Amino acid sequence: MTDRSFAAQLHRESEAWVVEGIVTPEQAATIRSRYADAQERRRGSATTALAVVGGVAVGVGVLAFVAANWDGMSHGSRLALLTLSVAGTYAGGYHLRDRVGTAPRVGEALYLLGVLAFGASIFLVGQMYNVQAHDPLGLLLWAGGATATALIVRSRAIAVTAVLVFTGWVGFEFGLALDEAGGDSFAAFPAIGVLYGGALYALATAAKERIHEHWFARSSFPEAGRGVGLPLAALGLFVFTFPSAAEELGRAGDELGGGILAAFLTLAAVALVAAGVLAAGRRPSDRYEGAALLVAITIMVVALFAGGDGDLYAALFNLLFAAVALGVIYAGYLSDEPWLVNLGVVLVAADLVGRYFDVFWSALPRSLGLIGGGLLVLGIAYVLERQRKRLLRRMNES
Repeated sequence: MTDRSFAAQLHRESEAWVVEGIVTPEQAATIRSRYADAQERRRGSATTALAVVGGVAVGVGVLAFVAANWDGMSHGSRLALLTLSVAGTYAGGYHLRDRVGTAPRVGEALYLLGVLAFGASIFLVGQMYNVQAHDPLGLLLWAGGATATALIVRSRAIAVTAVLVFTGWVGFEFGLALDEAGGDSFAAFPAIGVLYGGALYALATAAKERIHEHWFARSSFPEAGRGVGLPLAALGLFVFTFPSAAEELGRAGDELGGGILAAFLTLAAVALVAAGVLAAGRRPSDRYEGAALLVAITIMVVALFAGGDGDLYAALFNLLFAAVALGVIYAGYLSDEPWLVNLGVVLVAADLVGRYFDVFWSALPRSLGLIGGGLLVLGIAYVLERQRKRLLRRMNES
């Protein structure tokens, strides 16, 4: 049933309810307004998505044009073009969203385009003047500019962008430090993902609960931190469910020394504090989420510095990941957060597919393995989609 036909039927039904004395005219109007607002939010989300895609497409086109003509431009022309690009997109966003309000979603897309142009300008100016600086510094400056913009204009898309850029800076710094230390273990990266992502999710969740009336809570950064942190931590855990990665984790501790060891231990300490803060929260699932993060940190630190059997660690991470995947669904149900339910469904599907390829891929001919894997994915998608819809329907009815 389309939104339009549903609205028409609701209007007819509500008028009949008034005639039959089931509801008052004021109550009927309230019911119609409630569903009209929900429909408007859905349309607004689609419009925002289209505006963001269009803005990003324009940004990519502008960057391609600049790159194609970069060598033939003087330094002054380059700076003028970059400055006008950033200032023009911000001015357009302010005019359409905040000044006249005629196209707020397009204006927000222009704000996002301005943030992307600002980041590109940092690296282009550095290249133009051959600035010899610490390579990840550009990402940190970009994250700072995006954060300031998100706080001023209160845009969720820009808040997510700021968190993603800052996350990229953390990964870049760690990768550079590991390379300078002569390390080549890939297991260190998912370990950082678990610690950083878990701490980010825990602190963002605590901030959302404890300062929900504060201006920072209305900046969309808590939602952005939760939306980036939890998938990142889950991805790191998923990597270690495979014995080869768990075995590599046991050897990665030998490559951590000096400054990189201090940074890792500091991040682990922050994650531990974040787990404790989360466990003391008011949401029904907070204590279980904090406990899961604490267990993950403990297993990872023990594996890194004590070493041991990779198969044993893989089995522990398998149990933990399965518990996290199911727990995310349960947490979403308890807290009435559909996005957690959807993420949990994705994690369960990923776990089942991962276990299939981990166990059967090497034992079956490649063609049969692909056929079996495809059928398994289709079956999982069918079952989980039905269960997900039932769970979301039950959440809406409760």
